[in-house]
Amino acid sequence: MTGSIFSEVRLGFARIVFSHPSHNSMPSGLLAQLVEAIDAAAADPKVRALLLRSGGEGTFCAGANLDELLSIQDEESGRSFFMGFANVILAMRRCPKPIVVAVQGKAIGGGVGIAAAADYTLGCRGAQVKLSELAIAIGPFVILPALIRKLGVSAASELCLDTEWHNAEWAREKNLYQRVYAGPEELFREARLMAKRFADYSPEAVRRLKQSLWEGTEHWPEELARRAEITGQLVLQDEAKAALSKFKSR
Repeated sequence: MTGSIFSEVRLGFARIVFSHPSHNSMPSGLLAQLVEAIDAAAADPKVRALLLRSGGEGTFCAGANLDELLSIQDEESGRSFFMGFANVILAMRRCPKPIVVAVQGKAIGGGVGIAAAADYTLGCRGAQVKLSELAIAIGPFVILPALIRKLGVSAASELCLDTEWHNAEWAREKNLYQRVYAGPEELFREARLMAKRFADYSPEAVRRLKQSLWEGTEHWPEELARRAEITGQLVLQDEAKAALSKFKSR
């Protein structure tokens, strides 16, 4: 049950689909494969835009894989685990091509981070978002820079602190989603059209635009690594272990 990555190039854009049988959660191996797929599309001259989504029409991404979280026994393995989502965000950041993310269902934790790191994010009515990290005695430190960049400090604080579900309309109002559609079928159709439109733009103009839009994030590689280290320490605390075990037993 390691999950899979599907990637294809059509009409000038790469469609990358990640899947995992446990609500599209993301174990370390799948996160690493996703980074490789994004980097490969970034380097492919036939690709001028990327469309990133998950498999099925249910949950977009349940975040970190719970079994793997519970297996962390030391700070180094904890840091390495939380670098998984950090590396995905960094791959999205360094990609010189526009990335569209289509969120067809619930996004939790790192899944919200992926939505926030996109250049253009589309959702549908079922695409609720939630950050539950504080409820399990850690915190969304790794994805927080992407959240603040996209939503601003106030909305990011709300999402981090109340650990409740927020609907797709809230996400659109707070600029996490640029557009919201009725359901997955319409969402995926419009996401493909959007990626095709972006692929028709001048690659050099887009590269320079993306570089400008991401100004001020040059320190992210070091900053996200520092935040992964913090989270890796917190997950070893007794309070976090107890909260994770209780969460799994539900």
